[in-house]
Amino acid sequence: MMRASSQEWDGQDRSSSSAASRSSSSNHVSLEPPVTQSVRHRSLNSPIDSIHETKEEHAPESNSVHIRESVIGGLTETNHAFHRGGGPPGGWDNGPAVPAHRRRMVFKRNALWWLLHFIQVLVLSIIVILLLVAVGVPVSDNGVPQPGDYTKMEFDWKTDPRSYLKPMDSNFTDYNVLLDAHMHTTYSDGVLSPKQAIDYAIANGYNAVIVTDHQTVAGSIAAKKYAEKHHSDQITVITGMEYTCCRIHMNLIGINKSVAVTPPFPSDDELRDVINKVHDMGGLVIVNHIPWSNATMLPWNDARLPNNPTREQLLDWGVDGFEVVNQNTFDLRSYQFVQENSDRLVALTGSDMHYPGSSYAWTTINAENRTADAILDEIRNRRTSFLLDASGTRPLQLAPYNKNYFKYAPWGLIGDYFYGYADKYTGQYSFQGTFCQNEVLDTHGTMMGWFVLWLIVSILVLEILYWFFRWLLLLVAHAIHGCITRRRAR
Repeated sequence: MMRASSQEWDGQDRSSSSAASRSSSSNHVSLEPPVTQSVRHRSLNSPIDSIHETKEEHAPESNSVHIRESVIGGLTETNHAFHRGGGPPGGWDNGPAVPAHRRRMVFKRNALWWLLHFIQVLVLSIIVILLLVAVGVPVSDNGVPQPGDYTKMEFDWKTDPRSYLKPMDSNFTDYNVLLDAHMHTTYSDGVLSPKQAIDYAIANGYNAVIVTDHQTVAGSIAAKKYAEKHHSDQITVITGMEYTCCRIHMNLIGINKSVAVTPPFPSDDELRDVINKVHDMGGLVIVNHIPWSNATMLPWNDARLPNNPTREQLLDWGVDGFEVVNQNTFDLRSYQFVQENSDRLVALTGSDMHYPGSSYAWTTINAENRTADAILDEIRNRRTSFLLDASGTRPLQLAPYNKNYFKYAPWGLIGDYFYGYADKYTGQYSFQGTFCQNEVLDTHGTMMGWFVLWLIVSILVLEILYWFFRWLLLLVAHAIHGCITRRRAR
């Protein structure tokens, strides 16, 4: 802190003091030595206001001067408050020189303040980021509701695929059943209730469906009860379930009781036992979506369902058929395999509906009547074909937004953002509480490093902008104050 001693003042050139005194009559400032006790005010709130020294001197009434000295980084800023007829409203004064050790002390003190302030802001920023991660990531994993409120969806249109499509088998022109042999409800991982699933099927031109929720027949039984009560003349529901493990997905149709699920990776013998048990229950076994099951998954570079049995193995184990169209994928190889073994295998199609969308295929059957038993008899006798629309049906319908989604989505999006700094691969879900692949976590250290760098740069930029605008506001306030003071002095 700088304070001029009386010896320093006495050591000044008296002639310059006399000259300053004489020039006061010509509206110049006199820098006479102080004759009264000095009052020092200190403030450590910021480096800009780190030292304030105010000195008041009692000069003759006509030449009274109030000098405010602010030492900033070794510079002495002198603001003059003049009486009427005084000099300019501000400026730099050739006041007493600041000793070098004083300048070094002020510089070190300001540098230390800036360093501690920056560390404080950086630590607070890191704490905030960690809190966002702690809340956002768990919410992103399992706390954000579906964006769409599917409970409010209704399907009030009617598609007639036979009006513009022909069966794959050109000789199969006489049929009375349009079947969807694979669909899901809210009893597993579908978004439509059994009631809505039936309404959706009717709207898309089906008059028979096989509801096959993962690991349970409960959804199909609920759908069957609804259809028999409200749409018995429009649609027939066949009960079933989708047997789901890490080796294969199979539709078990025409059964009214759920089949116990074997371990996530069943052996060949265990799979054979499941097939035989379904046959003993009077049901049929249809192998689902082989292209999907065998699709390569990264980073493991292995099939989605590892060790998926071959078609030849499945034929030997006694399956009844294959799903040759799943959603908009036509499994040509399975279709050819069925044709090659037409005396033992049947071809079916399924929408595999989890979310309402376009329909692409309809299994065509010419049954004696549209009862579940009559349809199943035709499937057992392998008398089917199908319609295929690769473009899919219209219209489509978007679910209205779920209001709870907007409430929690910001946290989920924050979690998704931080998930971007690492790739977490869990693999295919087994529907038995596990995953079919070992979890892989690939963190992006380079991206994290850049994040820290940009965080530091952002803090520095914000600090510079803060102090710049603070200085600007103080400058404007000082100019306004000086203007008001001069007006009052006049």
